[in-house]
Amino acid sequence: MKNLLFICTLLFCSTLFAQQKIYGAESFTLTIPKGFQRTIGLNDYATIQFESVTPKPNSYGFLIFEHKDELKLTDSNLDMIDYTLNSIEPYTTQNGFNYLKKPYVSYEQGFNYAYAEFETNDSESGHIYFLQTVVETKNFVYQILQYCSFENQEIMKSDFVKIVNSFKVE
Repeated sequence: MKNLLFICTLLFCSTLFAQQKIYGAESFTLTIPKGFQRTIGLNDYATIQFESVTPKPNSYGFLIFEHKDELKLTDSNLDMIDYTLNSIEPYTTQNGFNYLKKPYVSYEQGFNYAYAEFETNDSESGHIYFLQTVVETKNFVYQILQYCSFENQEIMKSDFVKIVNSFKVE
């Protein structure tokens, strides 16, 4: 009788749990250049957070990812420009918000990329340069937001671009 109960339990559980597969994160890599290190405290939703160390100027970045299935639950149409605009919306209310380059999409390394460059300038946080990159893979959308003082944007932009270009799904 115990064996029959065990078999029925197994059949019920396997039927219950075999109805839908939910996939977790895919394996990806992001390489930060010499002069950067991992950090914490920049963003509560970030999977990876990094900052520059001396002699580089203070600059920061983080990566957030979302599963496309979860985005579909919110009726998101996954348009890369709209997604990028929505992800930087909190910054648009800051003083001195200005697009340096409005969001645009390109196809690189087998993925859709959306880029936006913008600045904010307020008395509390100062004049800040941002590079927002959104990468769309088969199952996920990744946001890589990097920022530094506006005066250091020319120095740091090449490192920011290297970081974005290092993104790979394994």
